[in-house]
Amino acid sequence: MAFFVKYLFISLFFLITGLVLLILMDLPGLSVLIFAFSTLSVLGLTYILYRKTLKEPLVKLSGISRNITDVRNLDKSNNYEEKILSLEQVLKELTEMRLNISDANLNALTGNLTEVIKEFIAELSTAKTFKINRNEFLGNVSHELRTPIFAIQLSLETLIDGAIKDDSVNMDFLRKALSHTNRLSELSSDLISISRFETGVKLSKRYIEINSIIGEVINSLKDIASTKDLSIDFSQKVKDSERVFCDADTMKQVLTNLIDNSIKYTPPGGVITVSTKPDEKAVEISISDSGMGIPESDLPRIFERFYRVEKNRSREMGGSGLGLSIVKHILELHNTKIKVESKIGEGTRFYFTLPV
Repeated sequence: MAFFVKYLFISLFFLITGLVLLILMDLPGLSVLIFAFSTLSVLGLTYILYRKTLKEPLVKLSGISRNITDVRNLDKSNNYEEKILSLEQVLKELTEMRLNISDANLNALTGNLTEVIKEFIAELSTAKTFKINRNEFLGNVSHELRTPIFAIQLSLETLIDGAIKDDSVNMDFLRKALSHTNRLSELSSDLISISRFETGVKLSKRYIEINSIIGEVINSLKDIASTKDLSIDFSQKVKDSERVFCDADTMKQVLTNLIDNSIKYTPPGGVITVSTKPDEKAVEISISDSGMGIPESDLPRIFERFYRVEKNRSREMGGSGLGLSIVKHILELHNTKIKVESKIGEGTRFYFTLPV
């Protein structure tokens, strides 16, 4: 820009000199020549300024707009990586170009375009993550379905091949088939549930007596716990009349999933403790056990769909692998979060709060 200022001063100097020679020194020929030279200089400077400050930036902006359009129309294969790389290159060019723009309006335009591209990149990155998660989810579902289906198929084929007539084994194969059928039913039910919660199902929230709800769930699971020689204790540190704002049915599902999870991973003779206690303008609900515990490295991932700390052992214990993920989604719909603390060999504690 300093060059243009110097050029303008020189042109104005020659223009004024020509006028002085014409008026004061009566040298019309020389003054006309100088005047013409200075006029051409001013015109040349004007063109250069136009080209540098308007034409070239506008041409570049037009090219950048075409590049953005090309990125949007790359293909229908959702090649997010290629699109993101192309937009990052466009963003780099735009950032470099903006440093050389002196016009305030053009500078504002490039600034707005920069923000649009950044938002576009963020949206593509999110879509890329969703695509990866979807592919992982489909792979996990296929794997979880394949195991029980194969087991049912094997049991039925064995029965058809003659085992149906062998009274010493036929009922065992039928029980195995029934067990895996129940697992398929549980998996399909949980898949439907998590699909509903992820799409933001509307809840019927109202004020309910939380101790009463917890008591119902504990009573429904006591028989299952007793078969493993486990006891479920209920520590109430809030009044029976204390009410919390939540959806009763989904909260029962949260409590059922958490207590059932503790039953599965607590060895015989262990204790599961459900407790309620005041927490400012809320009630903290806690489910703790004396089980095997969860490694610290696995804690951030235990709420992912189908994630299992010990895959083979988890499948032997049953379940769909979606229980904790369902808990997470339900509590998010209640504007709260599930938290966990665990130590290997000592047990695990899940807890969350609900507003009173």
